[in-house]
Amino acid sequence: MKTLTSLRTVLRENWRTYLVINAATYGALVAMMIATSLVPRLREGGLEGSTAFGNLPGLSAVTDAYAAGDVVQAALLTFLANLLLAAVLTTTLPSLVIPFLGVVATVGRAGLIGMWLAPGSPGEALALIPHAPVVVVEFQAYVLAALGSVILWRRTTTYRRRGLPSAWAGYREGLRANARLYPVIIGVLLLTAGYEAVEVIHLMPLLR
Repeated sequence: MKTLTSLRTVLRENWRTYLVINAATYGALVAMMIATSLVPRLREGGLEGSTAFGNLPGLSAVTDAYAAGDVVQAALLTFLANLLLAAVLTTTLPSLVIPFLGVVATVGRAGLIGMWLAPGSPGEALALIPHAPVVVVEFQAYVLAALGSVILWRRTTTYRRRGLPSAWAGYREGLRANARLYPVIIGVLLLTAGYEAVEVIHLMPLLR
């Protein structure tokens, strides 16, 4: 309950920024899906990029878990990969040093995933239907991480308006706001990882 209250407070204070990040993120996702479906070269690049990404040393274990049909292991590894790689390492941590980089990373990730997911046939489009909720909900976690990067630097640069003694005090307050968002980010990624494992291993084969 305290976590949801904190989330409501953060969103209420930053709702315009939250809406803009959502529009940019989902807009990039949909735009790249459409563009990739229409341009063969983009589709080829997307398929190559998706394969190369899945074969990275740290991520090959995730691919292997799905190939083995192990739902529990696939869900756990998907959750860890999404949390550590997508939320922490490429969104939150770089934003601690480079202002607002989390927003750029999130929108860029949406465009890249849109390229990877673009269907090339009616059958692929059908198979994408059960996966759509995963993508939509999972990206809320990344949007919240990106929002945290904006809040961090907004509170750093407007510390006087907030009655704080220094920019460093504003920065620390921004860090605490980020920490309050992470229980929700973790919850969203846990939920979507569990659904994704069941969907990819058990549901998608039925649609092929």
